[in-house]
Amino acid sequence: MRRGLIPIVALMIAAPFAAVSQGQSHFSPSGAKMAPSDFKHLLARANSGSTEAQFQLGLVYQYGLGVERSAYEAVRWYRMAANSGDPAAQNNLGFLYETGPDGVRDLPEAAKWYLRAAVEGNPMAQFNLGHLYLYTASMKKAPEEGLYWVRKAASAGYLSAYTFLGSLYAQGEFLPHDPSQAFKMTMIAAKKHEPSAEANLGVFYAQGFGVPADPHEAVKWFRRSANAGNHDGQFNLGVMYENGKGVPKDMDQAVRLYGLAAEGGSARAQESLGELYEFGQAVQTDYQEAARWYRKAIEGGDVLSASQLATMLFEGKGRTRDLPEAIRLWRWAAQQGEPRAQFNLAEMYMKGIGVSKDLKKSLSLFTQAGKRFDVSKQLKEVSSQMELEETAELH
Repeated sequence: MRRGLIPIVALMIAAPFAAVSQGQSHFSPSGAKMAPSDFKHLLARANSGSTEAQFQLGLVYQYGLGVERSAYEAVRWYRMAANSGDPAAQNNLGFLYETGPDGVRDLPEAAKWYLRAAVEGNPMAQFNLGHLYLYTASMKKAPEEGLYWVRKAASAGYLSAYTFLGSLYAQGEFLPHDPSQAFKMTMIAAKKHEPSAEANLGVFYAQGFGVPADPHEAVKWFRRSANAGNHDGQFNLGVMYENGKGVPKDMDQAVRLYGLAAEGGSARAQESLGELYEFGQAVQTDYQEAARWYRKAIEGGDVLSASQLATMLFEGKGRTRDLPEAIRLWRWAAQQGEPRAQFNLAEMYMKGIGVSKDLKKSLSLFTQAGKRFDVSKQLKEVSSQMELEETAELH
């Protein structure tokens, strides 16, 4: 079994929910194209005051559908439709202000446009507004107001809101920790084929959370989610195949599913592929490929990948040893609380490798890592060295 394999009990609920990525009205896939003649016709209608055409032009520019992608042009056309009272355009305008590039991103503006659409009864905007209030400190809203809008969206039948509420109950975040309510909310959305809810429901069955553990039932829900293209479902189904839980152990299937999830942006799947390629499990050992997947996961904020890649660089796997980069990655991961990085960095400070020797920092880092590992030997060694240094100073 590869090092760092995520056990079933460590499968993660998909939260605090990347749901803003689902918060677009009339989302259009970026691969769609528009003929020049159709674009000219749409532009003429938009310039004549058609709110519908203005909204469609916003989508065209946001996703580059036959034109060069431009968040600024998308904002301009969405704003025209939004000023005419179109709730879908108001929601999408809020989404761009929330998630857009520098120069467009403006959270107070996002809240303003979400609120206009939410008041008009747009459940997607209600959900987005609630999520924004809950997770954006600069909005200075009490959690109760964020939960109000999320519940409002749920009562209007917005399935992502049920999924989100289920994850909050599961984690005890903003709501009481309540496995029964978590399961209930998630099941409502999963029964209506909401892919994120299906993935979370699989986690509940895999862990026995709010329901008796049933790996076969977990696989059923993971598979439904994976078949819908959900990256959490793909990743978790891959874990089941790797562990042989609810399905026969099948590393080829696990690698395939990790690949699908990784290509879709799942940092956990990218980290898993990195480990498989590093240790040659089910694939041929390939340090360059391992490093590539670790770096992709790091871009997504995965601290375990940073720790793993740092170790590769320290050991010189697949390339010349790069101690400064290893130290940088360990330091970043340690600051995020990753215990392996804390342990390795503590050793560097204890021995003065790549950094100035600092026993106090070493002691602090070993103490932090000790919350997860047995570091009694290392703590004793550092304390002994500190005592020797103090004795030397007295003489």
